[in-house]
Amino acid sequence: MRWRHAVRATFTPTTATESSPLIGKVISNSRAPQIAHEMLVEYFMALLVIMGLTAPVDKQSRRSSQYFGHLAAAEELSNLIPDNYDAIDPVFDNSTDREIIAALGTTARLHCRVRHLGDRAVSWIRQRDLHILTIGIMTYTNDQRFLARHIDNSDEWVLKIVSVQQRDAGVYECQVSTEPKISLAYKLVVVTSKAQILANRELFIQSGSDINLTCIAPQAPGPYTHMLWHKDTELVSDSARGGIRVVSEQQMKTSNLVISRVLHTDSGNYTCSADNSNSDSVFVHIIKSEQHAAMQHELGSRLVLPPLPLLLLAVLLVVLLAPSNLQPRIPHIPRIPRTSHSTR
Repeated sequence: MRWRHAVRATFTPTTATESSPLIGKVISNSRAPQIAHEMLVEYFMALLVIMGLTAPVDKQSRRSSQYFGHLAAAEELSNLIPDNYDAIDPVFDNSTDREIIAALGTTARLHCRVRHLGDRAVSWIRQRDLHILTIGIMTYTNDQRFLARHIDNSDEWVLKIVSVQQRDAGVYECQVSTEPKISLAYKLVVVTSKAQILANRELFIQSGSDINLTCIAPQAPGPYTHMLWHKDTELVSDSARGGIRVVSEQQMKTSNLVISRVLHTDSGNYTCSADNSNSDSVFVHIIKSEQHAAMQHELGSRLVLPPLPLLLLAVLLVVLLAPSNLQPRIPHIPRIPRTSHSTR
């Protein structure tokens, strides 16, 4: 035991901090396991030195070579992994459409995608006056028609413009707060497009027959995504009535609404709206069969009565073509002969 303590005293390093009782107490409490481990290692190293220097040197060199080999491999792997994600510069995804065509009064959306954004911020700037519209998801303009939209953990930052006006046409920049700043330009084109129902503003349909309405959007900017029909405020396709068919053709920009065997409850305002055009409406009146027959009878009676010029012409022809015995006779007045007076 005394020899063991002597070896321990020989190989245990002493520092100035251990001379202080308070510091020594702290060390004994916090580093006691580590110090015990170091002392045990030094004890075995002393035994190896007593037994011979060759074996421990070989093992130590072998251990050192393995240790430095692992360090080299770890260093090579660390070179492949960036120390800081922010070191990767943000880049724009150019797959988005940079020329947006919107109809007057509709909603326009400008999509900007930025990869490797990190902790940078995305801003939308109007180029004509360099006005900052949005930063992140915050809006910095008094015009409430401009909104910022972003889905968490996505690369897409959207500028939404509600109820587009002609003055909104122009160039907008998607800007990233790098040093120096990078930006990508988007062009907004505003056109006037209105859907049109090919019918009178008011229609009178007999109950039991079919409604067939056709809507076109010839000036719509590109093929539409949706063309919807509403009756008053209700979407026609969601109606539980049945007997309704909607056939739309995106490339031709047309939509056809057919309602079979209409009832009085089918009366109302029918509206056709495309997602990139203004809407159009017609009002449909459903009339009963008796009303339809009365209207037809009234129309027929109006056609039987001849107009006034024809009546006058008929009376004149009767007078001119009447037989002679029916014509009034003018009494004959005899003529008085003249007498001549001779002058003497």
